[in-house]
Amino acid sequence: MIWNNDTLKVLAESQSSWVVDAEGDCLSISNDEGINAFIYVGNQQIIAETALFPAGKVADKATMNDLILRTHHLLPLTTICINKIGGEDYYTAFGSLSVDSKDSVIVEEIETLFANVGEFLELYSEHLTEEAAA
Repeated sequence: MIWNNDTLKVLAESQSSWVVDAEGDCLSISNDEGINAFIYVGNQQIIAETALFPAGKVADKATMNDLILRTHHLLPLTTICINKIGGEDYYTAFGSLSVDSKDSVIVEEIETLFANVGEFLELYSEHLTEEAAA
């Protein structure tokens, strides 16, 4: 099956612990822990992404970036980048897969993203300002 927003929405809504909303060209999926992910279906790939923390809340960006590069192998299925959200830079976590992926692989990718968010926040929390870590 080649996925699009409509077919992906049906799949996501079949997951009992997810809340799904369509937002423009994306799907917004929240899990039962309150983590939100945005899913975009392109021509060749599906991107699942969630915001981790604002870049402005990082005490030392060079140290954080170095740590992220040195620890990426601990959670290799999810990548971290910096994206602009509402005019502000955020560290975001994302995973990607082919639009030809099986439904079980898509669910696994989104669940892995949700699970890795907690791991990333724990791993990097000491490098955030007190305000962001609270």
